[in-house]
Order: sequence, then structure tokens, then C-alpha cells
Amino acid sequence: MIVKKRTIPIKILILEALLRRLPKNHAKRPQIMEELSRRWSGYMGEKSLDFYLRNLDEKNYLILHDLNLPDGKYNCQIDTLLLTPKFALIIEVKNMTGKLVFDTDNDQFFQINDGKEIGYTDPIAQAKRHQAYLKKLFPTLPIDYLIVSTNPHSILSFTGGNTKIREKV
Repeated sequence: MIVKKRTIPIKILILEALLRRLPKNHAKRPQIMEELSRRWSGYMGEKSLDFYLRNLDEKNYLILHDLNLPDGKYNCQIDTLLLTPKFALIIEVKNMTGKLVFDTDNDQFFQINDGKEIGYTDPIAQAKRHQAYLKKLFPTLPIDYLIVSTNPHSILSFTGGNTKIREKV
């Protein structure tokens, strides 16, 4: 059963409102449009995962989408949290094209696309932080995580020992 539905993120709504008010020739417009495009892509990737989650038995699963929990001075933002009577599963979704490199030895994640290399927050390190936070809240509940690539045009590359990343089937 879906306990918390996925909604369009507030940052997307803010960026869209900003673009409506910003002059067409403003110097920051391309940067804002790129950020908006990236956020829409992420949201659509998360929504594509929902197609597969809909088949879970509603009696045994609770699904919370886009969960934001206060963690001291930072927020713990989880794309999808799947709760069962026996375990919890944190699902971090990536919907990116190009080559995605997960360097688990150095907690690094970057994308190589059209000859450009861009670094991002490491989703594995992020999921581990969320796992540690949830273990404080639910110390007896087994908690695991998955990083899911929803884009069929991405090429996944791994260095290091962690391989908890699965490509959409």
C-alpha cells in the first residue's frame, strides 16, 4: 500500500515559476533550464520505478515516496522506502544517460556523457547514510538499500567492492 504518494518536487515547481518570471535573455536562464531538465529527468525516473512497485502485495508492503526526515542539521531524503514486517529497503533511483561510474573505494559517482565528465553526490554513500539514520530509529529492523538505474541508455561501470546496483529489467 502506498502510504506517501510521489508528487512533483517543490524544487521543480519553484524552477518553473522562476523561468516564467525571468526575462528570456537573462544570463542565468540556460543554467536554470538545465537544472529543471535534470530534476524532471530524476522525477520521471522515480515514476518509472513505480510501475514495478505497483505489483507488490498491498497487505505486506508499505511504500513511502520522496521521504524527507530531519537528521540533525541535514535532511534524510529517500526516493522510495519500502517497509515490510521483516525489513526495510531504501531505493535510490538514477535516471541518467551516458556512462555512470560508481567508485565505491573513493565514494565517488560521476557521469560521462558527450565527452563531459560531471561529478554528483555518490548515491551509495548517500544510501548508507540513510541506512544508518533509519537504524537509529528502528534498531531491530533489518535495513538494506538498492541503487536502481531506470534509464535503459545508461552504461554502468563499477570500481571497488559494492555492487548493489541493478539495471531496470
